[in-house]
Amino acid sequence: MRECGNRTGTWRRRAIVAQHLLLLVAILSGALLASASAALALKAIEITNDGDRIEITTLGEAYEGRGDALQIETAAGSDGVTQRFSVSVATPGTNPAWFVFALRNGTDKPIERWLVADRYGTAGSGVVWPDLDARRIERVTPSVGYVPERVKNDKADVFRISLEPGQTVTFAAELASERFARLYLWKAVEYEQKSRDRQLFNGIMLGITGLLAIFLTAVFAANHKAIFPTAAIFTWAVLAFLLVDFGFWHKLFNVRPEDNAVYRAAAEAAMAASLLVFLHTFLRLGAWNGFVRLLITLWMVAQFSLIAVAFLDPRLAATFARVSSIAIATTGAGLILFLALRGQDRALSLVPTWLLLLVWLFGAGATLTGRLSGDIVVFGLTAGLVMLVVLIGFTVTQYAFRSIEPLYGAQPGEQQLRSMAVDGAGAAVWEWNARRDEIKVSPIIEAMLGLTAGVLSSKTEDFTKHMHPADSERFKLLLWSIKERAGGEIRIEFRMRHADNSYRWFDLEAASAPTSDRRAVRCVGLMREVTDSKRAQERLLHDAVHDSLTGLPNRELFLDRLAIAAKRATLEPLVRPALLFIDIDRFKSVNTAFGLVVGDSLLLTVARRLGRNLGPQDTLGRVGGDQFALLLLSQNDPRELALLAEQVRRSLRSPINIAGQEIVLTASIGISLYDGPDEDPAELLREAEIAMYRAKRSGADRIEIFSTDMRSEKDGRLAIESDLRRAIEKKQIKLVYQPIFYLPTEALAGFEALMRWEHPRLGTLNPTDFVPVAEESDLIVKLGSYVLARSVREAQRWQQELPRPDTPLFVSVNVSSRQLFKPDLVNEVRHILGKAVIPKGSLRLEITESLVMENPEKATQVLSQLAAAGAGLSLDDFGTGYSSLSYLNQFTFDTIKVDRSFIQASGQNGTGSVILRSIVALSHELGKMVVAEGVETEDDVGFLRSIGCEYGQGFYYGEPMSEREVLQLLKVVRKAERRMKRKGLFRKRIKEPEEPAAQAAVPASPPAGHPQQAATVSGGARRPRMPDGAGPPPVLPTGAAPQRPRTQTAP
Repeated sequence: MRECGNRTGTWRRRAIVAQHLLLLVAILSGALLASASAALALKAIEITNDGDRIEITTLGEAYEGRGDALQIETAAGSDGVTQRFSVSVATPGTNPAWFVFALRNGTDKPIERWLVADRYGTAGSGVVWPDLDARRIERVTPSVGYVPERVKNDKADVFRISLEPGQTVTFAAELASERFARLYLWKAVEYEQKSRDRQLFNGIMLGITGLLAIFLTAVFAANHKAIFPTAAIFTWAVLAFLLVDFGFWHKLFNVRPEDNAVYRAAAEAAMAASLLVFLHTFLRLGAWNGFVRLLITLWMVAQFSLIAVAFLDPRLAATFARVSSIAIATTGAGLILFLALRGQDRALSLVPTWLLLLVWLFGAGATLTGRLSGDIVVFGLTAGLVMLVVLIGFTVTQYAFRSIEPLYGAQPGEQQLRSMAVDGAGAAVWEWNARRDEIKVSPIIEAMLGLTAGVLSSKTEDFTKHMHPADSERFKLLLWSIKERAGGEIRIEFRMRHADNSYRWFDLEAASAPTSDRRAVRCVGLMREVTDSKRAQERLLHDAVHDSLTGLPNRELFLDRLAIAAKRATLEPLVRPALLFIDIDRFKSVNTAFGLVVGDSLLLTVARRLGRNLGPQDTLGRVGGDQFALLLLSQNDPRELALLAEQVRRSLRSPINIAGQEIVLTASIGISLYDGPDEDPAELLREAEIAMYRAKRSGADRIEIFSTDMRSEKDGRLAIESDLRRAIEKKQIKLVYQPIFYLPTEALAGFEALMRWEHPRLGTLNPTDFVPVAEESDLIVKLGSYVLARSVREAQRWQQELPRPDTPLFVSVNVSSRQLFKPDLVNEVRHILGKAVIPKGSLRLEITESLVMENPEKATQVLSQLAAAGAGLSLDDFGTGYSSLSYLNQFTFDTIKVDRSFIQASGQNGTGSVILRSIVALSHELGKMVVAEGVETEDDVGFLRSIGCEYGQGFYYGEPMSEREVLQLLKVVRKAERRMKRKGLFRKRIKEPEEPAAQAAVPASPPAGHPQQAATVSGGARRPRMPDGAGPPPVLPTGAAPQRPRTQTAP
C-alpha cells in the first residue's frame, strides 16, 4: 500500500511540473504571435519650441509586408502606460510599407509641426533605375487626437500635426513608394521661409538660363551658323530640366504634378542628346570619315529616342540618360584632347567648358549615389549646371562674327577660300547702291578709324563727310561718272578722318555688278588701309633723291637740277652754270680715328658751312660719301668764282669742336664751267670731279679749274675709280654665274660668280678692266663684301628653288689679296653664312696661288679659320705661279682649280696632257678634288673624265648667265626631275612632252659620296651635249635637241 502511495505522489508532482512548462510555452508562443502583428513599445521624440527642423528618419520604426493591417503598441505616456491600436491600409490589397514614430509635447502649450517628405531628392536617388518624382506618404494615422491634415504642396508630401501640452501620440505613416524617403518635422513658418528662399535662388537660375537660351536663338537668327542652334537647344533642354526640378513645369503647362517623373526623365534625355549634338556640330565631326560619322549619327538617334522612351518607362529612360551623359563626357574629352593637340581652334576654346562638365558630372554622380548630401550640395549642382550653360554660350559667341575658321578634316570651300583671301589681305568689302545712293562698308573700316559701328554705312553724302576735303569732290565725281555710264571700274586712293582728327589713306578697287536696269547700278569692291605704304612711298620718294644724313639733294637730284640749269642757260644767255666739286681730304682716316658718330657730325657741319655760301638760285648736293657739289647760277665772272671757291676752302679749314676735340678738315675743290648747249650736264659734273682729283693729287687742300689737258690716261683712271665708287654705293655692279659641272655624270653642281659693270660711258666692263683700279684703292674690300653677300643670297635662293638636302648647289667667289688679309674677313664670312642659313660648303672661296704665296704663314691661319666658319676653299689658277709643293699640303684647300692654259695645251700636244694628268693624280693623292677651267669641246670633256677630274667649267657647258636666267633654269630642272621620278614599283620612267620653250636635260645625279648633286642646264646658258653612258639618257621635250656652242674666249 505504501509503495502504491509513493508512486501516486510522484506522478502528481510530475503532472504539476508539466502543467507549468506548458503554461510557459503558451506564454512564449503568445508573445511570438503578438510580435508578428504588433510593434514593440516606441520611444517618443521630445518636441520643444527650440528646434526648427528635426529629421525623424532614424528615430522611428519601419515595417514591410504586414498586409492590410498593422497592430501598434504606442509609446508610453507621461504615466508610463502603453496602449495598442490597429491601423488599416487606405486601399486594401496594396500591402504597403509603414513608418511608425511617436511625438511628445513637453511644453505647456499646444505645438504644431509639419511632417514633410520630399517627392524627389537628388541625394541618393541613384544612377541605375533611379528613384524619380513620386508620392511618398499616403496618409498618417495617430493613436489619439486629431488626424494629421495634408497640406497642399507639389514638391513634397506635407501633413500638419498638432500636439496638446504634455501629450504623447504615436503615428503610423502609410508609405506610398517603394523607396523610403527622408522624413522631417518642420516648423510651419521655417518651412515656408525655406521655400521662399529656394524660390529666389531658383528664379535667378531660371532667369540666367532663359536669357541665355533666348540670346543664342537670336544670334542664330542673325548669324546662320550651326553651332548657335545646337548650343541653344542644349540651353533650352537645361531650362526644361530646371523647370521640372523647381516644380514650375506642371504649373507652366497646366499638367498633372504626378507626372513629373516622366517630365524629369524626358528632360534628362533631352539634355544628353542635345549635348551630343552640340559636341558633334561644334567640333565638326561630320567632316570626318564615313564610319565615324555613321557611329555618331546612330548615337544621336539613340539619344533622341530616349525622349520617347521616357513617356513609356521614365526610370528606364533616366537610367540610360544618366549613363550616356558619362559616356558623352568621356568621349568628348578624348576628342577635344585629340584635336586640341593638333591645334584646332574650336577644340582649344572648348577645353575649359568640358573640364567644368567633367567636374560637374563627378559631383552629380557622388550625390546620386548618396556619397554627398545636403542642401548646399544640391544648390552647388544647380549653380554648376547653369555655369556650364553660360560657358558654352561664351564659347560659341566668340564665333558669331568670325567669317573664316580653320577646318580640320575637310577641304575649305570656294566661298571660304575667297573670304580667307579677303581677310588675309587686310581688306574690307565696300558696296555702293546707286539707286539708293547708299554706301556700305565692313565694320573693320570703322574700327580702323575709331568710329562707331554703322557710321560709314550711310548715304554717300554722309560717307564723304568723313573724307578729306581735297578728296571728297573727286570721289563724288567718280561715282557720278559710274552712274552716268551705267557701270565701270573704280580705282581711287583717298583720305578719311580718324576719330583723333588725323587722316588715314585708303585704297578702293571696285567694279559694277551686271544689271539689266541702268538705274540700279551697284558697285562692289575691296577697301584697304594703305597709310603705312603711302607714307613709305613718300619717304622713299624723298630718300631716293635726298641724302638721308644731311637732307641735301643726292647725285640724281643734283644732276636733274643741273640739267634744268643747262636748259635755262640755252634760253638765257646771261646764265652760265658753274660747278664746284668738293672732296674732304683724308676723311676716311678721320672717320676711323674718331668713329662713325663723330664722322656724321662732321659731315653735317660741312654741309652747314657750305650752305652759307649759296645764293638764292644755287644748289648744294651730297654726291658721295665725303663729296659735295655746288651748282652756282649767281656767279658768272671767273674771278668771282675763284674767290668764292677760296672762301669755301677757308670756311672748311676752320676748326670744328666735337666732344671736346678740335678737328681741322681740308678739302680739294674742282671747278668746271658750262661751255654751251653741246655739253652734257653729267659731263659737266664729271669734269669738275676730274679737276678735284687733279687738286687732290697735287697735294690736297687745293683748287683746280678743269682744262682739256686733264683728260689724260691717269685722270681717266681716277674717273673710273670715282665711277666705281658710286657704282658700289648704288649696287650697280652686276653678277653673272657660269655653271660648273660634275664630270662623271655631266650634271650641274654649282656656279662661279663673275662681276660685270655696265658703265654709262664705257659700256660693259669685265673684272680685268676695273678690279686693278679697285685694288689700288680701298674699293676692293667693299666690292668683295658686296659680291660675297650677293652670291650667298643667290645660293640660298637656288637651294630653295631646287632643294637637295644631301648635296646642295654651291657658288664660288674669287677673293682678292686685300680682302684675304683683311682682319675681319673671317667674321664677315661667318655673319653672311649665319644670316643666310645655308649648308656648310655652299660658299666656295677661290684664292689664287700667287696670293697665298705672298704670306704663306698668314694665309694658312686665315684659311683654317675660313674652313672652320663653313666655307669651302679652292686654290685658283694652280700651276701658273711659282709655289712650293710643300705648302700645298699645309693649306686647307679642298679643291684645286686648274688654269685654262693646261686644257688648251692638252689639245695641242702631249706635254699639256701629261702635266694635267699629273696635277689630277697629285690632287687625288692629297685628298683634294679638281676643277678644270676652259672646257670648250667634247674632246676636253672626254679627256678630263678619263683622268678622273671631278668638275669642269667652260663655254662647252654654258656662258655666264644672269640671276634671272639661273632661276628659270632651276625651275625647269625641278619640273623635269619630278617627271623623272618613278610612278609605281615596276614602271619605267616615262618621257612626257613639254612646252617648246623649256629645253632641259636631266642627267643622273652624282653619288651621295660626292660633295654636290646634279642639276639641269637651261635658260640663258648654252646647251651642253651629254655624252652617252653618263647615267640614264636625258629627257628632252618633243622636237628639242641638244645644242653645241661655239668655242669662245672667256669674257
